[in-house]
Amino acid sequence: MFNNEQLQINENITQLPQQAEAQKVVELLLQDQAVCIRYNRKTYLFTSEDLQFWQETAGSVESSLATCEPSPMVNREIIEQADDKWIDQLPDSLSRPIVFTMPDGQAAGYLHGGDLLRQLHHQKRKAEMYLNGLLDTVTDAVTAVDQEGRVICWNDAAAQIYGIPYERIMGQTIGEHFDPESIMLLRVLDEGRKVRNMYHKSSEGTHVLINASPVLDASGHVVGGLSSEQDITHLVKLNRELSHAQASILDTMPRRSDPFTLMDGQSHSISKVVRIGKKIAELNTPALLYGEAGSGKEQLARAIHLAGVHAESPFLSLNCGAVPPGMLDSELFGFIGGTYSGQDIQEAGKLEQTGEGTLFLNEIDKLPPDIQNKLYRAIKTRSFRRYGGQEDIPLHARIIAGTRTALDQRVTDQQFSSELYYALGVVTITVPPLRERREDLSILVHMYLREFAVHYQKPVPRVAPEVMLAFARYDWPGNIAELRAVIERCVILSEGDSLLLEHLPESLQGDQPPAFTREKEDIIVSESSEPLIAHSLKARVTEEEEKLRIEEAIQKAAGNKSIAARILGISRGTLYNKMTKHQL
Repeated sequence: MFNNEQLQINENITQLPQQAEAQKVVELLLQDQAVCIRYNRKTYLFTSEDLQFWQETAGSVESSLATCEPSPMVNREIIEQADDKWIDQLPDSLSRPIVFTMPDGQAAGYLHGGDLLRQLHHQKRKAEMYLNGLLDTVTDAVTAVDQEGRVICWNDAAAQIYGIPYERIMGQTIGEHFDPESIMLLRVLDEGRKVRNMYHKSSEGTHVLINASPVLDASGHVVGGLSSEQDITHLVKLNRELSHAQASILDTMPRRSDPFTLMDGQSHSISKVVRIGKKIAELNTPALLYGEAGSGKEQLARAIHLAGVHAESPFLSLNCGAVPPGMLDSELFGFIGGTYSGQDIQEAGKLEQTGEGTLFLNEIDKLPPDIQNKLYRAIKTRSFRRYGGQEDIPLHARIIAGTRTALDQRVTDQQFSSELYYALGVVTITVPPLRERREDLSILVHMYLREFAVHYQKPVPRVAPEVMLAFARYDWPGNIAELRAVIERCVILSEGDSLLLEHLPESLQGDQPPAFTREKEDIIVSESSEPLIAHSLKARVTEEEEKLRIEEAIQKAAGNKSIAARILGISRGTLYNKMTKHQL
């Protein structure tokens, strides 16, 4: 929206009663004062241009007004509100100055028709300068068409993206240069609906994101259309190159050389996590991992283990929230039974089974208080006893705990052992949710695609650009776990070498911006080898040629007006208007 300058009106004006003498009018006009007189509910304004008339007039003003033409009146408050409807209400002939009045009817100033025209022209030129500057500034391709589909705006970015100079396309129907079936502006003209962030392949090798809107007049009728198209061709190419590069890297990379490779990325947040993880991997210190469900806490714990000196020892995992509280003691520490039956029953717990490896305790906050205290003593003394046993067993395992709750607050609320908290939290790492590391999506997607393609013995599918856009827009409440599940589903459902929107779950498909869909009736197969563009209506054709091309297009479309309009490169409304004109 442009904030146009206020009209500069001439306020050098004097109000006279209708009983005033003509000589008084002459005196004021000689002083370059405008004179305003109200008579019979009309306003008469006189300037120095009327001086000769009043010099030849004698007597009272009232007797002379009958031969004068009144001035049009406009409420000054209307023009200050930037409402230009008052201009439409002016008479066709502006032989008299325009009088601008206050709410009480008193004259506030005036403008001659020529002055008004010059000021409006100045505002128009200023708006055009700003508009042209804006069109030169933005990197999006900006296109505007009139109601007939003729191009009336085409900025430099559009010329560069599509390789069509300004001189070649201005004034011509847009369908002459693009496949009418694929032109969103024509559909906007037809349906009067907005398009937002819609992926589109506008021409071979050119990929864009389209935003388009109809242009409406004061009555709400569509009089044209505007579109801005962001060129994402380089992103699509990078996506493809990354897909091939990632596949090559994964093919040649020794999987165990760097266990963190499978979770590293380009984002600063995950790079920091990996950097800390590599440092503590060299030691046998405990660690406390924070992160939402599915964010990759267990994957990080495994990477820390595999990068450590005891990588060949077991890595075991226990979800403390999934084990009944009464069984956690024996599950962790093992048990000795048979006291009453006389049978010697012994079973090692997770701490003992892990040996010199790593035990990952997820949802550590779900441990009952007594087990928290027992685990703390085991970490402190580096030994523990089985449930029902009397013998101390040495603890060699590294313990890494995971949680999605703020343990420090639970300690403050006396809901978690402070001793265990400080024993485990020698080093704390926060694993970021996937929505905060969207720049890693492409790497993760291609890594999981290859993993599941190998698992299901299928070719690695190519990811369509609109699928990557869907991934980027989605918030991934289930984080890495949800992404893996989605990729596995896609690999299972994909046919051929492409991963398409239809392979995604409805939750991701529904996250896409509304886009126009092609109806069955819009799909036709041309028996002629002649391209559809040959039937388009050019900017300058004779009436006879226009009628002939419309008839051919309707025949080719089997009577379907929507298809005929797209063949001709015009909107459906324009086609109906032309059919009426030619009596078709």
